[in-house]
Amino acid sequence: MGLTTVVALVESEKESWWNQPGEPASRDIKGAALVVVKSLLSTGLMKAGELSTSIADQCDFLDWPGSTQKILEYISDEWGELTSLDRFEPCWLRSTDAGREAGRAIDS
Repeated sequence: MGLTTVVALVESEKESWWNQPGEPASRDIKGAALVVVKSLLSTGLMKAGELSTSIADQCDFLDWPGSTQKILEYISDEWGELTSLDRFEPCWLRSTDAGREAGRAIDS
């Protein structure tokens, strides 16, 4: 799932924001989305990374190295670039085995 999908889901779930005049501040959306990403990464349900652009790569998804905190700092620092529509989804979240199992448990 792309980071922009997480942002869209956060925006749609923050109903209280839409009951106020004007649009929610972009920093509030960013903060709420980072909380969601932190939860997914720190619980081991998902990994952050990017899609490979090389046909030489054995897999399509390249995990970003580092701790959850380092990855969150990178996402926060590069937020504008990572959520820009100028490039096709530069940040992806991939389900882990634990994430897929948790999804199946919810679905049943």
